[in-house]
Amino acid sequence: MKLNFIYSPIYDNLLTDMSRKEFSNEQTKEMEFYKEEFEAIWEKDEEKVMKEIEKVANLKFNGNRNCFIVRNMKYAAISRPLTIKRVDHLDRAKTILIHELIHNLLEDNKNLVKSLIEKIYPLESTEFKIHVPVLLITKKVVENIYNEKILDEIIKDEMKREVLDRVWPTVNLIYPKFRGDIVKFLKNEKLF
Repeated sequence: MKLNFIYSPIYDNLLTDMSRKEFSNEQTKEMEFYKEEFEAIWEKDEEKVMKEIEKVANLKFNGNRNCFIVRNMKYAAISRPLTIKRVDHLDRAKTILIHELIHNLLEDNKNLVKSLIEKIYPLESTEFKIHVPVLLITKKVVENIYNEKILDEIIKDEMKREVLDRVWPTVNLIYPKFRGDIVKFLKNEKLF
């Protein structure tokens, strides 16, 4: 699976307007440069990251993806259409992208995962249910590729976000049992 990074001034303008900010020509230049910079850094790890995501989840992506890069929007990223907001630290941008790619992977394989997670957490919100497998896989991938310090920074950052602040404690509780293969884990593990 390969990523094709796209900077669309029209899409960026739309999301900037929705963020109640002013769009400018300078923003276009800045974002075109940022796209090139991020793309170059991502390409160094892309193959390793994609293989690790698929290995940890024991699932496969259904084809290549476009990834839009924008200056302003409410969220740090969205999974469909795959879009990441500019962040100053490119290493953090990579881990945000990993999180969103895992959303895409699980969406590609929702027929295998959705009913299992629904059974385990019937009373939780949809956002909670979606994020349990996403964060389990994210944690294992980041642990395997990067290091504990980066993982701690991610958790600290995401604990400030609504929903994720409720999901991370659950994930941290069940994580010691997670060895990989999200479908097998959700089918077989006694999570509580």
